[in-house]
Amino acid sequence: MVILILLAFIVTCITVDALIQFGRQKKSIVPAFSKDTESVFNENSISAPKGLYFDKGHTWAFMEKNGVVKLGIDDFLLRTIGPLNKLLLKLPGEKIQKGEPALTLIQNGKQLTLNAPISGTVIFRNNQIVDNTSHINTSHLNQGWIYCIEPSNWQRESQFLFMADKYKEWLKNEFTRLKDFLAHTLQKSNPDIVPVILQDGGELKDNVLELLGPEVWEEFQSKFINISK
Repeated sequence: MVILILLAFIVTCITVDALIQFGRQKKSIVPAFSKDTESVFNENSISAPKGLYFDKGHTWAFMEKNGVVKLGIDDFLLRTIGPLNKLLLKLPGEKIQKGEPALTLIQNGKQLTLNAPISGTVIFRNNQIVDNTSHINTSHLNQGWIYCIEPSNWQRESQFLFMADKYKEWLKNEFTRLKDFLAHTLQKSNPDIVPVILQDGGELKDNVLELLGPEVWEEFQSKFINISK
């Protein structure tokens, strides 16, 4: 009788241990591209605080109480291109003209040039991001601003900029354009990389241009940035 009780106890212990181990293994099996852990990149995930003005060239502008306008790069573009290594900026005292080149973004030798959303004179440039470009990607609305300028035609030019709600609506078309651009470009040169830049369901992943070469960046400049509409 004692032997039967002992055997039953041993079998119970073995069963319980097996169940515990099975449970642990089950918890550890998480899909590499689980929807719970993926970074969603669409118009609903883009940061667009109220009070900022957004330009079709993927920059933003904000007028301070003293009339100075702060300029920066929008979340859409930064999450498309990925971390930057270097910036080429105007110097204080230089003038910028709406629609004309205002700064250049550089990533491992690849580069994009962005146009000014408004006209004016550079009062300050953010030297902190010149020394540490990581601020642009981690805090593009705070530490990652680009210029403070004295606007020369704010009242008229700001009418051509988007406020947050209209900007989010406009971004739907930009995401469509981006997908079309990537599909067309990669079909010609890198068809195997398409699954790498897309999530399940065809949504884009962050930093898609980081994976692509300078020839794609050149096409992105001419066929996407320069003809934003």
